[in-house]
Amino acid sequence: MTKLAIIDDDAEILKLLDQYLTKNGFEVHSYADGESFLVEDTTHFSLLVLDIGLPGIDGLEVCRRLRQDSTIPIIMLTAASDDLDRILGLELGADDYVSKPFNPRELLARIKALLRRASATSDSVCQIHINHAAREASVEGAVLDLTGAEFDLLCVLEKQVGVIQSRDQIGESLRGRRTLSDDRSIDTIVSRLRHKLSDHYDGEIIQSVRGKGYVLLSK
Repeated sequence: MTKLAIIDDDAEILKLLDQYLTKNGFEVHSYADGESFLVEDTTHFSLLVLDIGLPGIDGLEVCRRLRQDSTIPIIMLTAASDDLDRILGLELGADDYVSKPFNPRELLARIKALLRRASATSDSVCQIHINHAAREASVEGAVLDLTGAEFDLLCVLEKQVGVIQSRDQIGESLRGRRTLSDDRSIDTIVSRLRHKLSDHYDGEIIQSVRGKGYVLLSK
């Protein structure tokens, strides 16, 4: 049975989602704060529903800490007016969000959609090996002929496998500055890197996420 984790300090919401999602075939584990969840082995869970407005460590900090070593799909619960929090959540690595108050059926639909995406991603995983000292990368054992910029981009994406990184984030990592709106150099490097990866692997490795950026699907 698919295990879901829910973090929310509202006992009524925890009870509602526990009953509703359990009825729809999920095993639900509920937490009233982020600290109690972060001490768990997150590999036991297939998805996390995370409220931003938590006591103690808030949802944004929980998301940031998880993304240091976890690719668990995350749906954030936000207040309808908190546009900035939603943006920050997505930039920190959340995969989707639902505004409060919400319809449990909508949340269920988003959970199922995100689980399907995560399953498709895991099916397309290939092995990328990066030798940082030699500045050399290989896919499925085949050494890639990469330029310095392409190698650096691959390293940036590889640090957060499964996490969408915006063009600004990539630009800051590569050059120490944000990318200008009309600067397409990041897209050009991504395109060249994709082409070289595709010579050794048929599946999609670097995915474009419209309006958000790029994500490395393999590891």
